[in-house]
Amino acid sequence: MEIFINEVSLEGQYLNEAEFTKAVRVFKAIFEVINEKIKDKQIYKEDNKFFVNYEAVKVSNFNKSLNQIKDKSLKQAFMNIVFNKSNPKEWRTEQVHSSTDWFDCLMINGQYKVVNDTSLAEIAERKLQNSRSTYLLINFINSSFHLVHPHITNCCLITIVKNNDEVNCIKLDCLDDKSALEDWLEHTFNLSCSVYDELSNDPPRDEQTILRDKQRFQKTSSRWHDRAIYREVATDRYWYVDNLHCGKSAHLEVFNKAKSHVGEADIEGNIDESKRDQNKRLDRYLNARRPDDPTPAQ
Repeated sequence: MEIFINEVSLEGQYLNEAEFTKAVRVFKAIFEVINEKIKDKQIYKEDNKFFVNYEAVKVSNFNKSLNQIKDKSLKQAFMNIVFNKSNPKEWRTEQVHSSTDWFDCLMINGQYKVVNDTSLAEIAERKLQNSRSTYLLINFINSSFHLVHPHITNCCLITIVKNNDEVNCIKLDCLDDKSALEDWLEHTFNLSCSVYDELSNDPPRDEQTILRDKQRFQKTSSRWHDRAIYREVATDRYWYVDNLHCGKSAHLEVFNKAKSHVGEADIEGNIDESKRDQNKRLDRYLNARRPDDPTPAQ
C-alpha cells in the first residue's frame, strides 16, 4: 500500500506553538501505529518545499514552526518519522501525474480547491492508473480536509476531479488521528488495533473479539443484554459477547442454526462445547426482544 503525507493540509491553522505541538504529537501517534501494524507499505512525502511553502503556525512556514517546538524529543521523533526510520520517499523522484494536468479537490463548503502539482494530485493519479492498490492520506489535524467518510468511522474522504472530467473522479481515504487510523485498518484489512485487557473490569467490545471479522460475521438487528447478536455466515451460528463477564472470564455465547446453545467461546473464537447449556435457546428472543429486555434466554 502507499501512504502519502498531505502537505496541503498545512494551512496555517495553528495559532501558536502549543497548538502545533499538539498536532505533531497526533501525527507521531499515527505513524507509530502505521509502523507497528502495516508491514507492506511505502510512505511518500513532498520534497523540501514541504518545509518552505506551507504554513503550520500562522504566518510561519513549517520549518520555522517546527523549530519553535520546545520539546526536543518530540521534534526529533517527528524528524525520525519523516526522514529516518520510516524512510519516506519524495514522490517527485518517481512522479506519475503530469504537472500540466488540472486537479480539483472538493472541499466541505462545496467549493473546489486547486491542488495541481501536490501530493494530492500524485496520489489521485496513481489511484486512477491502479485502482487495485491501497492508498491512504495522512492529514495534519484541524485542516479543511474533513469531509466525513460515508463508510469508515472517524475517517474523512477526499474527492479529486482531474481536468474537470467527472469520469476522472477519484475518492481517497484520509485521516488525521490515531483512532481514525485504527478504524481504517479494521475496515480495510480486518486488522484490530484494540487489544482486550484481561485485567479489565468491563466486558470486551465487539471489535476486541473474533466478531471484528466482518467477512465471517454479519451483525443482526437483535441484541441481548445490550450486546449485538451476530450471525456466522458460513455456519448460520449466532454469537454475542456475554455482557456479564469480564477480564479472564470474558467470553461469547454461541448458538447453532436451530438456536440451541453450542457452548462458550473465548474472545478469539475457540468454542468450548463442554460449556453447552441445553436450557439456553435463542429462538424465543432473536429478532423479538427489546435491547433492554432483562429476561434470560431459556
